[in-house]
Amino acid sequence: MPKMKQYLQNYLQTTDLESTFLDAKYYTDPELLPQEIQGIFRRTWLYVGDAANLSTPEMVWVTKVAGCSILIVRDSNSTLKAFHNVCPHRASLLVTQPGIHSLEQLVCPYHAWVYNLDGELKGTPAKNRFPAHFCYKDFPLKTIQCEEWLGFIFVCFSEKTTPLLEYLGEIPGSLKEHRTESTQLLVKKHYSVACNWKNYHDNTLCDYHVPVVHPHTLNPLQGSVRYYEHSFDEYVNLLYTPTTKEWRSHNPVLDHLRDRARLGFFTYGIFPNLHLVALPNGVLAWIRIDPVTVETCQVNLEIYGIPGFSPLAMELERDFEAFMREDIAITEGVQKGYASGAYTAGIANELEGRILHQQRLIRRFLKSC
Repeated sequence: MPKMKQYLQNYLQTTDLESTFLDAKYYTDPELLPQEIQGIFRRTWLYVGDAANLSTPEMVWVTKVAGCSILIVRDSNSTLKAFHNVCPHRASLLVTQPGIHSLEQLVCPYHAWVYNLDGELKGTPAKNRFPAHFCYKDFPLKTIQCEEWLGFIFVCFSEKTTPLLEYLGEIPGSLKEHRTESTQLLVKKHYSVACNWKNYHDNTLCDYHVPVVHPHTLNPLQGSVRYYEHSFDEYVNLLYTPTTKEWRSHNPVLDHLRDRARLGFFTYGIFPNLHLVALPNGVLAWIRIDPVTVETCQVNLEIYGIPGFSPLAMELERDFEAFMREDIAITEGVQKGYASGAYTAGIANELEGRILHQQRLIRRFLKSC
């Protein structure tokens, strides 16, 4: 048994899982990352992006999710589907360039096998030279679960997972009115951060550090911790905070929102690597943390809003960038602390309950893989 896997089993059996954080090895041992990819990321719903990228039929989005190149397609019937970007014949990538493409069919660049956007093999060169039992229907593209919520695309590599709407817990009910027909992607940015993906995710779930690390950015927005409200679903946790008087004086509120949505901010953590912020002024922001190496991650920011109603894109970018730069600095320092060999798993404050929720899921998924 690999050393890290044995360590994990021993740790999971002996640690107080209700009030203690993950040990430093979870953030520094390179043997763990492949287990996380297979045991967590390949078994859960993962956010990809805006369905508006595939607004018309016969469009193909080539992107990478959990280390895999995938194809998300809008077929001729406008149905959304996802496939591995791999030809079943000799494993060539079908489409080598990432991004959005307008394609009526997929043609492998290696041997010119042709697939329609339903993933069916429709043609091959020199078909008569294959064995007699060769049949097109035996070589479809390998599918990936693909679902859409509120115009946002999610994929899951496992067929055994919970349906997306159930996986998202209270989110579909609480935020169903936040996106309107006028909502658009206003800001999209990527940040390379010198810390483990769980480190950055923990920080974004941490409601204990806000007054200390973000005194002039997030703290005025979220207000006093005495007003913080937390709730938990199986895969989702929530920090809800009422809007402050200062915020209300500078921002309009969508008329059609219900009282709770009109009066506060929703900050959701979604297992395994996602955060969703919803504001009453029509702003929806996704923060997705993708592992790169055991000590580095890529943080992806998407901010949606309503032009002419929500704040301007440059203002949103400035405000989010301000607190994210503070988070990057603190998490890179924490990563050095994990690597020092001096840290043993600490005890959690009540305001760090969302971190414990995430870490219980990490333990559970790793223990079962």
